[in-house]
Amino acid sequence: MVNGWQVVIRADWVDQTDQQPHCLDYALILQDERGERIFGYDNAHAFDGAAPEDRWDHEHKVGQTGQRYPYMFVSAAQLITDFFDKVVKHCEACGVSSEFFVDDEHE
Repeated sequence: MVNGWQVVIRADWVDQTDQQPHCLDYALILQDERGERIFGYDNAHAFDGAAPEDRWDHEHKVGQTGQRYPYMFVSAAQLITDFFDKVVKHCEACGVSSEFFVDDEHE
């Protein structure tokens, strides 16, 4: 992003499990210019205090490092919408641009 923050998106198809019923392993992260997570959504591991049979979809909220909150996964399209809506709102709250630029070096 023009202010040095980065959006990182990773997604892979996986076999369906009770924890990942949508067959998708994902992480969507907004990180600062040092590579530190500002917030994100993922399902890489169970959220804190979750039973092994609980779904893994969760959110990492701004300013709450290490804490995880359940996220209700509806669809990949909704996940992307929720994430980028939050990126824009967080940038506005911080008084920074949510504009992206093309980084030809890291395509």
